[in-house]
Amino acid sequence: MPTGGRSLTAMALLLATGANAFAPASMFTGSLRRASAVSSRPQLRAARLSMSAETDAGTARGVGDRDSGRHLDDTTEREKAVADLYGPFWEYAAGQLKELGVDLSSYPIPDGYERKEAVMGKGKRAANAITQSYAYQTPKLRQIRAAHVNGGAALQVLNFVVFPHLNYDLPFLGLDLVTLPGGHLIAIDMQPLFADKEYKAKYYGDEALAMHAKHSKNLPWGGDFPEEAQQFFSPAFLWTRPSEDSAVATHVFDAYKEYLAHYLDLVKKAEPITDPKRLEEIKARQIAYLNYRATKDPARGMFTRMYGAEWTEEYIHGFLFDLEEKMEKGLYKAGEKLEGGGPINFVPTPVP
Repeated sequence: MPTGGRSLTAMALLLATGANAFAPASMFTGSLRRASAVSSRPQLRAARLSMSAETDAGTARGVGDRDSGRHLDDTTEREKAVADLYGPFWEYAAGQLKELGVDLSSYPIPDGYERKEAVMGKGKRAANAITQSYAYQTPKLRQIRAAHVNGGAALQVLNFVVFPHLNYDLPFLGLDLVTLPGGHLIAIDMQPLFADKEYKAKYYGDEALAMHAKHSKNLPWGGDFPEEAQQFFSPAFLWTRPSEDSAVATHVFDAYKEYLAHYLDLVKKAEPITDPKRLEEIKARQIAYLNYRATKDPARGMFTRMYGAEWTEEYIHGFLFDLEEKMEKGLYKAGEKLEGGGPINFVPTPVP
């Protein structure tokens, strides 16, 4: 795949709800670091609010409106947006998850984060934006989560991500679909834990590469990305920027379905890892991956503007990338499900 030091402005907005946030380094010139694992809850909260403040100050660093989410005020480039472009995508994924049967249970979503609304834009272009979250777990998958954002012409997103339990060396699944006034940003991948030849042979063999080649014909490469992010992409990575809604509804949807099916097949065949050394390596790689994504999540400015700094940091660290927090609190052990998930839900949360 093409690579290089130059990354695209559009990539900074990709995966706006916690997806593979591999944005230009200039967006993160501030010191965006999480508190250490021994930090207390108040210290974590203060660190997160500080991170949010630094990111939202992006315009002072020459980042521009897109870092803060101000691009959402202008929908002149795309007034006639599909009402809910990614609704069918989520409905399909929900159907596939239901087929997991008794293995599937709900994953706890913090109070106040299952559904959130805000008004984006001004005047005649003001629109209500709804962020709906879903989460599940299985004996092999620690967290299966989706964030579906519908802001009309200004913003539509489906961020569907799967994190395996720490006693499996499965890749992560990232199905990340973003629509902005100027077009679509699509990233679909089974992101690797390791880069060695044995791991690639195990998870990125002929079938995966043929699947990638098949869909790449209709979904051309979307442009360069930062070198530091390359370790988190697989040989089967699809990154594209179609200009037409019809391409999303057909070619992107086809790829989305096939990658999801292929990944679930890998999960079905997966066996737990028992070697202590490998288990420690899996843990270290998962934490590195989650820290990278949480730290460089380009949605921080947008969500802060929509919902406030405290909500945003809790959403990022307490739900989207919550492994370390769950481990710090003693709530998660490798291979064990979390308690307190409640009833399984596949439909939008009713308005109170």
